Formats: sequence, C-alpha cells, structure tokens
Amino acid sequence: MSKTRKRISWALIILLGLINGILEDLLFVSILVPNLPASLDLTGDLFWVFTVPLAQVMALALSGTAAWFLGIQYPRQLIAFWACWVLARTTFLALVKNPLEDIFIYILWITFWCALIGLAGFLKRPKAI
Repeated sequence: MSKTRKRISWALIILLGLINGILEDLLFVSILVPNLPASLDLTGDLFWVFTVPLAQVMALALSGTAAWFLGIQYPRQLIAFWACWVLARTTFLALVKNPLEDIFIYILWITFWCALIGLAGFLKRPKAI
C-alpha cells in the first residue's frame, strides 16, 4: 500500500470515528423514535439496555462497515477509531450537559462494541502454521 493510500485510510478511519459519535443520535431521532411503537418507552427503563446499544449498532453498521474495509480490524486502526468515537461522543454529550455517569455508560458501550470488532479482527487473521 502506498504512503498516500495509507494516509487517506488513516484520515478516513479518524473521520468515521468522529462521525460515528454523532451519527448514533441522528439515527435515534430520525429512525428509532418515529418507527418504534409509542408503548415502548425509549427513554425510560429500556434506554441503557436497548435504545443506546441499538442506536450505536445502527451507526456502527454504517460507518463501521466502511472502516472495516479501511483496516479497522487491526489494533492500531481500531484504537484510533475507538478514541475518535469516544472523543466525539464525550464532547457532544458534555456540550448538551449530560451527567458524567451517563457519559461513562456511553463510553462503556462504545468500548464493548470496539472490543467485539477487535475480537472479530483477531479471529479473521490468518493463522500461522
């Protein structure tokens, strides 16, 4: 891979990580809220175990798939993607004045998803004979 292509790949992974931090809120507001039944309380008891993970998985399905083809399955790229996602999410949540406990829960979910990506990347690597 040429140096220019590597630099573009790194820049796109960083950009996708930053986008992912905002994309989950956009998907929550534009897809989850209007399409789920009103009887399902998205902001109540189910919020931390259903709404947040579902919004993050939807965002990850979009930006994470693109990032996978850019090399996110490798540890350095995955850490960069994770750090950018955490930075964007923490900044956004702090700007809208979320409590630190809530921000911490978001970061735990983000870390969980990135750990699963790391595990998938590890399992997909060719085994040495």
